[in-house]
Amino acid sequence: MIASINQKVDASFVGRFFKFEERGTTFSTEWAGATATFLTMAYILAVNPRILADSGGPCVADPEDGGIFGEAYEECLEELTRQYVTATAIGSTFACLLMGILGNLPVALAPGMGMNAYFTYSVVGFRGTGNVSWQAATTAVMIEGAIFFILALTGLRYRLIKIIPEPVRIATPAGIGAFLAHLGLQTAEGLGVVVSDIATIVTLGGCPPENRTPIVAYDDDCMNNGICIPSDAYTCDNLGGKMTSARMWLGIVGMMIIAVASAYKSKMAFIYGIAFVTIISWFRNTAVTFFPDDPVGDFKFTYFSKVVDITGLDLLMVPFTSDLSNVALALITMLYVDFLDTSGTLLGLADTMGIIDEDGNFPGATRAFSVDACATMFGSLFGLSPITSYIESGAGVQVGAKTGMSAVICGFYFFVSIFFAPILASIPAWAVGGALIIVGSIMMKSLTRLKFERISHALSAFLTVMLMPLTYSIAYGLIAGIGSYIVMEGFFRFFLFFGIDLPGDEDGMSVNEETVKSEPDGVEPVDDKKGDIEEPKEQALNETVAETDHVEKVAD
Repeated sequence: MIASINQKVDASFVGRFFKFEERGTTFSTEWAGATATFLTMAYILAVNPRILADSGGPCVADPEDGGIFGEAYEECLEELTRQYVTATAIGSTFACLLMGILGNLPVALAPGMGMNAYFTYSVVGFRGTGNVSWQAATTAVMIEGAIFFILALTGLRYRLIKIIPEPVRIATPAGIGAFLAHLGLQTAEGLGVVVSDIATIVTLGGCPPENRTPIVAYDDDCMNNGICIPSDAYTCDNLGGKMTSARMWLGIVGMMIIAVASAYKSKMAFIYGIAFVTIISWFRNTAVTFFPDDPVGDFKFTYFSKVVDITGLDLLMVPFTSDLSNVALALITMLYVDFLDTSGTLLGLADTMGIIDEDGNFPGATRAFSVDACATMFGSLFGLSPITSYIESGAGVQVGAKTGMSAVICGFYFFVSIFFAPILASIPAWAVGGALIIVGSIMMKSLTRLKFERISHALSAFLTVMLMPLTYSIAYGLIAGIGSYIVMEGFFRFFLFFGIDLPGDEDGMSVNEETVKSEPDGVEPVDDKKGDIEEPKEQALNETVAETDHVEKVAD
């Protein structure tokens, strides 16, 4: 039956539009990839509303009613959180559909993690305690998206990307993989194996909720006024119980299910593991339940029990203002972080798919970046932080997704979530953590093409990979990698004026003895990648996939 459906879709307008035959994929494979991608990023439906609602949105605090901790303000925040669930789903639906139809890439989009935290805690401030109003911040998001759109359409985006050196481009997929694994090991989006530590920053965790000691920002307000900003960070050191969390072990079982099923080349491996953990976690009065017997658990279960629920957007619609004082720094920061995050994500995924060429470009790049910018502008209409391409799309690519049909189906899932948000927002973090770790491990294979014998390549790539997860930002990893490479190569070429040859590799051959393509920015071109893309550009873009489970080559 599935084969019959695949044949009909392949022969239809849909199959020709998305180039199923050219890219060696089928409708069922795209559906499986989209499902895996959506399940690994569905946590955004729960996490993003909670983070953005911490900004306070348009809620007004009454000093006579307890201010930002008053009952009326808390009720407004509760309604704001629910509206942000709907807004997140709508923004993600639009972005995924646009990417699938215009970009024809298996890349899903949603409000970016990290950017939403920056928007809330650094720009607007916790419950509006910052120097920038919520309305001004959302207006800055709209402006940032417009500038990004201009960069994409004019080709400036391509010129900026060419600045990224070869070792950094090679290391980017591995850095993203490390970032994914880092997310999967934490509590907010994963298993909770790695937690905070006062002395060593991070340490082994895995303790149950009752053994967790929260960590707060001990600033002047916390010290003098008792207003301490909470976070998801906690330590297991005080109360013990490391590696005793039943939820963590259930998540590890789910990860092993995905690993074993993947070994047998099952395209449903990610779905099996995530669904297994999720269903078990929905039972109440167990050690692994997503709905504990407390007020928070009761609130979650009440919302979950609705199954279908549609919340209005009256608090969020078109929240713009002409008063843009104090937003300049926030605008610049959001622009460069969004640009670098998007560039790193799209380049990393394109490299994993095998469609990136020696110039760091890939088919549909301009459309993909333009879609990302348009999605950010659209999301700002609903008070969202910048929408960006999600690195979790690597889960779908690993399953075998190769076309925009996967993104379209993800958009369909997000559309359905507008109505079934109570169900989809109840997928536990420990259900998707294992999937993120496995995808991260697979993306490490890009490092096999790195020229470790050259210190400028080895160090810049190492910094790229390490700083992405440790700074919780793809952008900072790229900055460190690019900066270190430019400094080292700059010194090497400066020493040429004094008759000192460029350093040689382990075989004794110096850089200037090799065949190097001249570039205006001084960046060396990518080698033949040891078999990944050995053919000319025209042939490489017409390759079909040999093994969909490893996703080594994709043509377009």
